[in-house]
Amino acid sequence: MQGPYPKKKPLKTVIGTFELFGQEIVELSPSFFKFFGRLPKLVQRSIKLTLPFVALLLMTILPLPVDQQIQYALAIFVCISMLWTFGALPLPVTALLVPVLLTFYGIFHTTEALVPFADPVVYLLMGGLILAEAFRKHGVDRRLAYSIVSKFGGEINKILFSFMLVAAVLSMWISNTATVALLIPVVLGLASKAGEEKGRLSVLFLLGIGIGSAIGGMATVTGSAPNAVASSLLATRLAEDGMTWTFVDWMKIGLPTSMALLVIAWFLLLKVFPVKIKSLDISSVSKELKEMGRLSAGEMKTLGIFLPTVALWIVGANIGEMLGFPASFMSATIVALGAVVILFATRTLDWQDARTISWDIFLIIGAGLALGEGLQVSGAAGWMAEQLISVTHGFHILVIMLIIAGVSVTLSNFMSNTATAAILAPVLIGMSSVLGVDPKLLVLVCGLCVSLSFMTPIGTPPFTLIFSTGIVSRRDIAIGGMRVTIPAILIVVLMVYIFVKFGLV
Repeated sequence: MQGPYPKKKPLKTVIGTFELFGQEIVELSPSFFKFFGRLPKLVQRSIKLTLPFVALLLMTILPLPVDQQIQYALAIFVCISMLWTFGALPLPVTALLVPVLLTFYGIFHTTEALVPFADPVVYLLMGGLILAEAFRKHGVDRRLAYSIVSKFGGEINKILFSFMLVAAVLSMWISNTATVALLIPVVLGLASKAGEEKGRLSVLFLLGIGIGSAIGGMATVTGSAPNAVASSLLATRLAEDGMTWTFVDWMKIGLPTSMALLVIAWFLLLKVFPVKIKSLDISSVSKELKEMGRLSAGEMKTLGIFLPTVALWIVGANIGEMLGFPASFMSATIVALGAVVILFATRTLDWQDARTISWDIFLIIGAGLALGEGLQVSGAAGWMAEQLISVTHGFHILVIMLIIAGVSVTLSNFMSNTATAAILAPVLIGMSSVLGVDPKLLVLVCGLCVSLSFMTPIGTPPFTLIFSTGIVSRRDIAIGGMRVTIPAILIVVLMVYIFVKFGLV
C-alpha cells in the first residue's frame, strides 16, 4: 500500500543524510534567531561554528571564582552543548571532539577519555540495533504490524490504538525511526479509504505512530539512545554505593510508564483530532498479511534468536547464578553480543546488512558518557548542581522533578535528545548528591522525559519523517504534541516518584 507523497524541498535534520520515499532529507540546524534566516547559509554556519569555540576560549581565560579543573570542565561543557545545539558540525564529529578536549585540558589521560566509548551499554545498544536489522530484513516487523492491526478490527479508535501499540512494541526493540518509516505507507494506505476525511485521518494516524514510537522507546534500555546514556551514568553512580542498575531495573519503571502514557496519548489524540467517520475497511491489511504466508525461514531464525535473547535480558542473571556461571556472563551486554554472533553464524544476517546500521550513534553515546565522567571527576557537575539548588532552595522534591522534566522536554524538542540526556544527567547526579536524595529520582525523570520530544518537526527523527510527508503541518505537531506532553510529564514524574519511594526500582 502506498500513500501520496507530494514533492517537497529537501528538509534539514540533525540525524544525518538519508532518503525516504525518494525524497532526500539532509542536515537541519535549528535557527534560534529570526534574522539568521535572512543571512546566507555560509554565514549562518560560520557563526554557529565559531560561537562555541569563542565561548570555550572565554571560559578558559576568564578569572572565574572556581577551581581550575572545574573551570576547564565547564568550558568544555558549554562548547560541546553549543555545538550539539547549533548543529554546525555533525553530531558524531562533535562527539569525537569530547575526548580531544578532555585530554587537552588535562582532565583525563587518553585512555581514561576513551574508555566510555567502550562502555557496556554501547555494546548493548549495538546488539539491539543488529537484532533490529534482522527484523527489518526478514519482515518480522511488517508481519507484526499487519497482525495486530487486522486483529483490532475496523473502528477508527481501535485502528489508531493498534497503530500506536505496534509502534510502541516495535520501538522497544528496534529504531523508532525505522518503525515510523515502516508504518507510514500502511497508515496512509488505510487513511486513503476515508473519502473526505482522508486528510484529517492521515494526520491522526501519523501523529499516533510518531507519539507511539517515542513512548514505546521509553520502555527498555535498547529502546532509545538517551535511555542508554541515562542508564549507564546511573549505573556508575549507584555502583559507588554498592548498588546495581540493570536492564531489568529500567524496564520495571520504563514499561509501566510507557503503557500508561500510550493509553493517555491515544485518548487525547482522539479528542484533539476528532473524525466523523467511525470505521474503515481493513481488508487490505488482512490481504497483505495473508499474502505473506507462513513464517519464512528467515523470520523463524530471527524470532528463534530474538525471543531467547529478551528472556535472558530479563532473567539471565538468575539462570547464570543457578548454573554457576561467572556473574557478568549473563549480563545484558554479553547476551546481546552472543545473539549477534548467532545471527551471523546462522546466516540470518550478513555483514552487508550490518553496514546499514547508524554506527555514528555509538560515538554520540560514548561522548555523552565521557563528558559526564569529566564533569563528575572535575567537580563541575557538583558545582552546577549547587547553583541549581540555590535557585530551587526549599522546593519539594516533586517540584524539582517537574522543573527537570520541563527543561528536559524543552531542550529535546530543539536538539538531539541523546545530547540532552548526556548534558543533563551528570549535573542531575551531582544535584542528587548535594540534595541527599536518590539519584534515580532525577536521572530517570530526565532520561524518560527527553523522549517526549514530539512538539516540533525536529524534536526526533520520526517526526521529521512524518513532517516530510507534507500531510502533517507544524501546527498539527505542536497542538497534538503539546496536548499529550503536558499530562505525560505529570505521569512520568509521579511514576518515578512512586516507584523510587516505594523501592520498586
